[in-house]
Amino acid sequence: MTAIIRQGRYQGLSSKGVTEYRGIPFAKAPLGEWRFKAPQPLPDSEDCVNADRYPLASLQPRNPIMGIQESGEDCLYLNIWAPEGEGPFPVMVWFHGGGYMAGSTSQALYNGAELARSQKVVVVNAAYRLGAMGFADFSAVAPELDADTNLGLRDQLAALQWVQENIAAFAGDDKQVTIFGESAGGFSVCSLLACPQADELFQAAIVQSGGADFVLAPDQVRKVTNAFVAALPGDGSAAEKLLSADNKGWIKAQNAAVKVLVDRGLRTTTPQFAMNFLPMVDGDVLPQLPVDAIAAGAAANKRVMAGVCRDEFNFFQYAGVLAGTTTMDALREISDEEIVSRFERALPGNGRRAFDYYQTAVEPDARRSRLDWLAAMESDRLFRVPTVRLLDAQSQHAQCWGFQFTWPSEPFGVPLGACHVVDVPFVFGVTDTPAGMYFTGGTSEARALSHQVQAAWGTFARGDAPGWNAWQSDRQVCQLGPGETMASLLDESGEQLWRDIIPVV
Repeated sequence: MTAIIRQGRYQGLSSKGVTEYRGIPFAKAPLGEWRFKAPQPLPDSEDCVNADRYPLASLQPRNPIMGIQESGEDCLYLNIWAPEGEGPFPVMVWFHGGGYMAGSTSQALYNGAELARSQKVVVVNAAYRLGAMGFADFSAVAPELDADTNLGLRDQLAALQWVQENIAAFAGDDKQVTIFGESAGGFSVCSLLACPQADELFQAAIVQSGGADFVLAPDQVRKVTNAFVAALPGDGSAAEKLLSADNKGWIKAQNAAVKVLVDRGLRTTTPQFAMNFLPMVDGDVLPQLPVDAIAAGAAANKRVMAGVCRDEFNFFQYAGVLAGTTTMDALREISDEEIVSRFERALPGNGRRAFDYYQTAVEPDARRSRLDWLAAMESDRLFRVPTVRLLDAQSQHAQCWGFQFTWPSEPFGVPLGACHVVDVPFVFGVTDTPAGMYFTGGTSEARALSHQVQAAWGTFARGDAPGWNAWQSDRQVCQLGPGETMASLLDESGEQLWRDIIPVV
């Protein structure tokens, strides 16, 4: 199948009822004079292109686990899967996760073929600039570069604008666009819900393990940017160092900059470490804290579905056991005093209070350790509470729906519960692939749950309710996996604990 648009003719790869288009550019390569600029439109062309190669990932460290061997700055591309038929079909635009530092549109977990085939939707995976390239503020440290802010977010806007202009050629309906994403992709979806320039570019949003408070004030972004520039090799001005740095020096400087502590969500109660390249509330692309904008009605005309995995932070808490850098026995030796200090680091002034609550509310799994208390708190701090705040904010203006994945994951026998990322293979229908089996086990039960999840996501993309009660009815979510069908995300004591730490809007 050939798609004809003003920038050229693209020949896709057809197989099993789906045509796949790999590496479709949606903006000029951000190189040379465009390196620190907002994405620029592509020129008209009559070139014929075989869209059979996955694009280069945005600049990041090599990551074989994610399937990322090479990366670079020429990264503004889409992968598209279109089902057989005349259409037009609903469109689902995916933004990948990776902490705004890693990830790719072409990861095996994000292959859109089965979702496109089973739900008769056009799936678009959109790239964006990562790390300092996407989320530093060089306008402050190197004004002579005339750099734009929020480049990663502007890339996402450009991808959605491209979809509006061109997706009809790929059998898509530009008036029925759902954006969805997981982790940093979910944070991105929330930012786009609050972005005035995105208002007419999509009609619905699905937020997986996201939140509408993963943004920074300008002074916090400058802290990270200053640390990044200071760590770049060479002498000279900031502009000279930025222009001359090679990929290796760039990535090394990013690794230094992530050690800077920042205030997430324009407040001091939720310090953020390790993941500090975040969108900036710049008064332009992002006028205010997304959850505040949503509470004020910024997304009143959007249909929203948002949810979490029950045991999100286990993915990070026990990563060392999987990587072989520690053992579960060693983690069991960590004292309660040390655990309390980690609580206090994450929740300054509220650490002991939170520790007391999670000691009572959480029974550590005998196969893991007492760090389950810390993992449960971090799951709430990073994902669950921000999701509750998002649903509460949006429900003031429109119906919205919540979900929680409960499928237990045990990669290589390490019991992670329903950890971060476990939802992704169910959404994309890849539970039987090596990447999917890592999280789901690849059983027939996993395949059945994937069919249920895909049907809900597809139904929502077509404009209907996903199949369970809206958040407004009782502030409960649909559980996808073992357990009760509907559940609350926080108990009464949890609601009370978090009310002051992450304020209700």
